[in-house]
Amino acid sequence: MIDVLGAAAAVHNVARLYAVAATGLGAAAYPWFDEVVAAARRTLGVPMALLVLVERSRQIVPGAAGLPEPWQQRREIPLTHSICQYVVGARATLTISDTSRDPVLHTSDAIRDIGVVAYAGAPVHGRDGHVLGALCAIDNCPRDWTAAEIADLGTIAERCSRKLRALSAPAALPSVAAETDPPPAPAPAAVVPETGLWTPQALPPDLTLDRRPPLRSAAAEVSLAGRWNGEPVAVLIRTADEPAAQARFRHRVAVTQAFRRTPPLVPVDEYRWHDDRVLVVSRAIGEPLQAGADDPPPPGQRLWSGVMRAAALLSTWHPNAADEHAWTVDYDAWIARHERCGRLSAEDARRLRQALRDCRGDRTFAHGNLTPRDVVRLPSNRFALTDFADAGVYLAGFDLAALALAAPDAQVRHALKLRVREADILEPFAVNLLLRVADEAARRPSIATPEGLARRHAALAGARRHARTLLSRLVP
Repeated sequence: MIDVLGAAAAVHNVARLYAVAATGLGAAAYPWFDEVVAAARRTLGVPMALLVLVERSRQIVPGAAGLPEPWQQRREIPLTHSICQYVVGARATLTISDTSRDPVLHTSDAIRDIGVVAYAGAPVHGRDGHVLGALCAIDNCPRDWTAAEIADLGTIAERCSRKLRALSAPAALPSVAAETDPPPAPAPAAVVPETGLWTPQALPPDLTLDRRPPLRSAAAEVSLAGRWNGEPVAVLIRTADEPAAQARFRHRVAVTQAFRRTPPLVPVDEYRWHDDRVLVVSRAIGEPLQAGADDPPPPGQRLWSGVMRAAALLSTWHPNAADEHAWTVDYDAWIARHERCGRLSAEDARRLRQALRDCRGDRTFAHGNLTPRDVVRLPSNRFALTDFADAGVYLAGFDLAALALAAPDAQVRHALKLRVREADILEPFAVNLLLRVADEAARRPSIATPEGLARRHAALAGARRHARTLLSRLVP
């Protein structure tokens, strides 16, 4: 049986991610690996062979033979399509005769989008023995793998491992094709056990997990679907032990507990249970405003007015004065980080710091993730907010800045501007908007189509221009 939870822990192992980054390989063809996997394809008599390295939220393919388009050209595949991640978790060869009959893999997007039916993957190792990914052979019809075929696969995988070790820098470098800024110092040696996160007895007896690919993966955490007494729930799992991951998890727990009694017009995820690694919340049942990264945000003045009202209601909550320091966002550090990484010019940073001094006391609690993908419309036509990863005490207008980046048309953008003026929060809104643009520019998009990327680039460019125009008027 594939261990989904153990695989999640292994994939997010910080030391392993540094070892992947140390190879210097990215989402591009590497001729040596292309030649080796082409030979493996011929030796094993399969339509497809790949050399895959598994990163935090994607797998890159330095060597490919027979991979269908658009993947052959892109040389990267989302983790939702990954079977090689389970080789990383098991640290051993994995063979599947028919993925459509496997209790974990039968829902995998790799079956539909890539044509993976029979799979055999052997681990490839980097420095210090970390499993970086897999050399895999794939057939598009059911197949029983022979011992000789598995032996051949292992021999070729060892050749690939030697090459990966030769490519790796002596010390792992913090690049990891990261969606966010790289950490400032090298990671410690393995901080996450690769055999699992807990024993099944530690979970509540009323909770069952769906043994299928995660709903969402991010740095140091992964979300799985489950059921609590038959009701659908989301289960957030902390997958790393460093202090930053522990603090982030405690914050998530505090947010969900704080909103157990929610404003009446803004239902949010209901807190169910947690221990020091697992958080269970009810999943909002409703219609997502934006189901996928490529879906354009929905138009409609009425709908967006409702979402804006939801943001205003949510901001009426505020943490206790004794706990406020744990929720207050450090804007100075936020500006410095983006300036250091080149996403803010020196003039941008100067104006932001001046505006920050002018509105230092103008703070309110904000949701942090109020985008169309984090909002669902309930059958009652009310709105539910489904993710509280970045909740905190921001400058006023933070949620409106998030909505401005996703506004689908000029009418919605005009309504947002009117709300900003009516609330008299022009300075903090401008600060938030430019910083949100910098955040989005730092993230690697999950968008797949050229049209989706074009929409994203246009939205970021327009919001950046608007924020800079506002700041230039407010701060000479």
